[in-house]
Amino acid sequence: MSYRISLQLDGISTQVSRRIIVNSDVTLDHLHSLVQRAMGWRDMHGHTWRKAGTRFPGDFEEYVPLHRVSDRRGAGQIAVAENEIRLDEILVLPGDKIQYRYGRMGSWRHTLILDAVDDGDIDISVICVEGVGACPPEACVGPEEYEQLLGVLVSEELRSREWTLEWAQTDFDPEHFDLDEVNDRLSRCVGIAKSESVVASFPRDFDIRDLFELLAPASVPELHDVFEIACIDDSSEISNEVRAQAGARLQMLLTLIDAEGIDVATFDSTVDVVLDQPALGPVNLPKATRLFVLLRSWGLARKLKGQIVLTRRGRLASEDVDVMWDCIVAQVPVAPHGSARAVELLILLSVAAGLDPSDRHHLVAGSLSQIRSSVVLTSESAVPVKRAHTTVEVLDLIGAIGQDLLGIGSTRDMPWAVDLARAVLQR
Repeated sequence: MSYRISLQLDGISTQVSRRIIVNSDVTLDHLHSLVQRAMGWRDMHGHTWRKAGTRFPGDFEEYVPLHRVSDRRGAGQIAVAENEIRLDEILVLPGDKIQYRYGRMGSWRHTLILDAVDDGDIDISVICVEGVGACPPEACVGPEEYEQLLGVLVSEELRSREWTLEWAQTDFDPEHFDLDEVNDRLSRCVGIAKSESVVASFPRDFDIRDLFELLAPASVPELHDVFEIACIDDSSEISNEVRAQAGARLQMLLTLIDAEGIDVATFDSTVDVVLDQPALGPVNLPKATRLFVLLRSWGLARKLKGQIVLTRRGRLASEDVDVMWDCIVAQVPVAPHGSARAVELLILLSVAAGLDPSDRHHLVAGSLSQIRSSVVLTSESAVPVKRAHTTVEVLDLIGAIGQDLLGIGSTRDMPWAVDLARAVLQR
């Protein structure tokens, strides 16, 4: 059957609603992805479902993501995994309702009402037929802060004050709604067959393929979009210009060392001064000592009698852009197994897709709970692998990315970081 469902955001003074038609046999984990896209949320926080019970006033049944069931039961609460419940098991007759909670402490509450039931399913799994209002900015903690934002937007006096510059949402239009945009998001949410078929072509033991099995679209619906944009299966040649730009910082260091070598103190002071120039890279620049550790671990330079000198490989890389590019692609580290590998693959995917640093941060942060609770990962060897650098550290050191996972820094990634991340994932 196909269901006509009204979706209303509760607790705010403006109307934000959607009306969708969806097949009745979808499970709640899939419906979570559809609600996220229909509304315009970006799945950065947790969510739950609540259905009013009949035993006593205030009674309700709760449906949560699979990885949160044990937490609920550990606290003495009753909860059912959302992937085990179909939509037509909880919404049966027109007028039936269910509440969807999203955000920090479930601060954003949505009511889903079954308006009508039609014979036969729909060919495209889900479609939005109408809507009103823009989804609140993800940065708004809840309805109270959203109302404050609306007050700022309608007041020229408040918008002109200096403190409002801290509100990145001051260009937000609360009345904006574009039906085509919504349906485009929904089509990408359900049209995952192509991405999954491409993922299946990866042969290695724990890589992108296992990452997709671990982070199902119900848990991280953006992952399929990120993979599709990243074009990991694209084997087109990387231009010489991109190769030169990617290796520019390291080649600058090798040129500084020169064939004659350079004493450590001079190297450190010179590199720190050069990298303090904003035009050369991100604001939070690496220290010279960390860069030397990188050069040494890659076999490009070493210490000899108080001097830093080039190795044979380092001399070749300083003269040949292609040698430097091949070195970088081969040496950007990815953990061999476990949760660290999952996180670093996710980082490379987001860089390859050209996500802004803040979006990359939210994608990775929003996936950590699923990664940590994964049976696949917890069954891996618990023996830690000692590594000189992580993926994030190396991409930061060579000047590719502008923000680490802690959110330190605000500079955008370099354009060539996309090509580098794709090459690393393909190696």
